[in-house]
Parts: sequence; structure tokens; C-alpha cells
Amino acid sequence: MAMPKFKLPGKIRINPIVKKDLKVISRSMKIAWGVFIYEMVLALVFFFAMYIIFDAFSSYGYTSDYQDFIALFPIIAGVEFCIIALIMPVITASAISGEKEKQTFDLLMTTVMTPRAIVRGKVESAVIRMMVFIVGSIPLMALSFTIGGLSWWNLFVTMIAFLIFAILTGSMGIFASTLTKKSITGIILTYVFYFIFGTMSVFPTLIVVLTSTFASGSVISVLMLINPVAAVIEMFMLMLGGDTLFSGNPLGFWSGWGWVVLSGVAMLLISWGLQRLAAWRIDPLHGYIIQEKRKKKVKGVALN
Repeated sequence: MAMPKFKLPGKIRINPIVKKDLKVISRSMKIAWGVFIYEMVLALVFFFAMYIIFDAFSSYGYTSDYQDFIALFPIIAGVEFCIIALIMPVITASAISGEKEKQTFDLLMTTVMTPRAIVRGKVESAVIRMMVFIVGSIPLMALSFTIGGLSWWNLFVTMIAFLIFAILTGSMGIFASTLTKKSITGIILTYVFYFIFGTMSVFPTLIVVLTSTFASGSVISVLMLINPVAAVIEMFMLMLGGDTLFSGNPLGFWSGWGWVVLSGVAMLLISWGLQRLAAWRIDPLHGYIIQEKRKKKVKGVALN
């Protein structure tokens, strides 16, 4: 008796760029060696931090408690955030400019894919590659949970934070890649975007703090929503001790986990905007529209 065949209600649509990159990655040993080096770096940081904790307690004549190893979690997670910030521009900042350098950009634009689909595929491919590294580090991060007393919910929230941060940095990189013709210039420009996003929130916050009372917590909270570093610090403080950077805030939802969620939403909106701008930059009609506007301006000046 033949077994009945079951058909799925629909096919899962995968971006062609993501599909192509996943095939290339799976056939290469570069990703395997990259994960190995990545794990070795995290392991060295993990054991070095453990040695520092033991040495700090033994030097004062105390015996270390296993609960003290809870500090290993923010250390490992902080290192991973730094690695994401360093690696993502290398991957995405050369996504469009690299196509131009290899003279394949025109061929890419002749496909049936829209500029938004191209940009989205480049970002998704980079995020998937980055999440391969992040998922590979879960066993090492789990050690700090088993001996530190944290819950698995904290690990899940941290993975979500990694994903949002990777999307943000990838969107910055892809937008920088559309502004330059060389990959190295795009990478440098992405790091410049890091500095701009940091100063956009830190400097106004310092001005508010220095020129007014500390009760202006709501203003400071709004300014710091786009700062990934503030979101990471706030998240770790809530996980480890329940404290918050924005205490004394008159608006309750601007502090604690509500603020972290709003910050994540703000960073996703910024990522969406950067991807839209990148798609607009590579749109073939972009140059045509600009030329038409310039012609109208020249005609207007000539008539005047």
C-alpha cells in the first residue's frame, strides 16, 4: 500500500541573495575556521575573567562563592557585542561597493529583484552569518548560567538583543556601502556612523544633565533610546541586580524593561530607514530623477 503524499500549503520564499550566500558558506571552510577562532577568543576571555575573579577573592583572604561568577555573563556578552560591531561592517560595508569593484553591480541590477529586495537580502545574509557565530557561543555562555544563577530567559533576551544589534550595524554598513565606491571606505564610514549615533545621544544628554536638574529623566531616556551601548548596559543591570540607569523617571514605562523594549523598537525603525535609503541610493531611477531636477533648476535660472 502506497503511503499518501503530503504537500505543504506553500513554499517558503527565500531571498535569492540569501540562498546563494548560504550555499557558498556551506561549501567553504572559512566559516568553520571563523567560528573556531571566535570560540577560542571567547574561551580565553572566559577563563581569564574566571582567573581574575578567583585572584581578587584570594588576595583579600575570601573564598569565592559560585554566585560571584554571575559577572562572567556580562563580560562574555559584552565581548560578543564588540565582535558584532567590528565584524558586521566588514561584511555589509562591502556588499554594494564590492559588487562595483568586481563590476557585477550592473548585472545585479538587471535581475528581477527590486532594490529593496537586494538590500534586504544583503543584510539578511550578513545577519545569518553573524548569528551562526552567536549560536555557536551558547554552550560557553551557558556555563555562566549554570554556575552563576541566571535564568534561561536571560539568555533568550540576550540572543534577541544580539539579533537587533546585528540588524542595526548591518543596516549602517549597507547604507555606507551605497555611498562609496571602495569597500575599505565603506568600512571606515560605518565606524563614523557609530561615532555619530553615539554623539547624537551622549552629548545632548550631558547638556541636559549639566544645565538642569536630574529629575529630567524622561528627556534623557528619549535621547538615549538610539544608543545601543545604553540599551546593553540597562539590560545587564536589570538582569544582574534589578537596577536601572534612568531611576527617578516620572514616566514609569520609560524605565526598566519597558525602556529596553522601546530602545529595541527604535533601533529596528532606524535600521528600516537606513535600508530604505540604501535601496533608494541603488535604484536606477535615482540618477535619472536627480538629473531631471537639475535640468529644471537650470531652466528656471535661465528663464529668470
